[in-house]
Amino acid sequence: HKNKRTVEEQKVFKEEREKERAFLSSLVKNPSSQPLRPPLPDIVRRVLSRCSFAYLSTIDVDSTSSHLSLMRFTYLPEEETIIMSTNVKTKKYDMLEKQNGVALLIHDFGDGGNNLTGEYSITLNGTCSVVKDVVLA
Repeated sequence: HKNKRTVEEQKVFKEEREKERAFLSSLVKNPSSQPLRPPLPDIVRRVLSRCSFAYLSTIDVDSTSSHLSLMRFTYLPEEETIIMSTNVKTKKYDMLEKQNGVALLIHDFGDGGNNLTGEYSITLNGTCSVVKDVVLA
């Protein structure tokens, strides 16, 4: 029974990957399509749920340069929100305080955990908010 379940799981996994590839291919073939807005497509939600690292791009408006940081993130699917934390004594924090537009590159690094395959990268452009004085339960 164990082998049969594994075969079934592999079949479902393969079917999901094929749907994801078809959806992403349609975006690549039509790059002029409208930006994705919530609610996000299932594939984007799945990739965000599986991954935990992203490259965060910010702009230093004072020196007209950009800054790129590798960040660990948590995706909250119910709110379609990505949460990241950083030390307040960093260049990144200073830049986030001065702007609200950011870009995130989320890559499925394919490390074998969480069904990661290394197949997908998604760039998200959006706004950010700095939340201070959070009380953790």
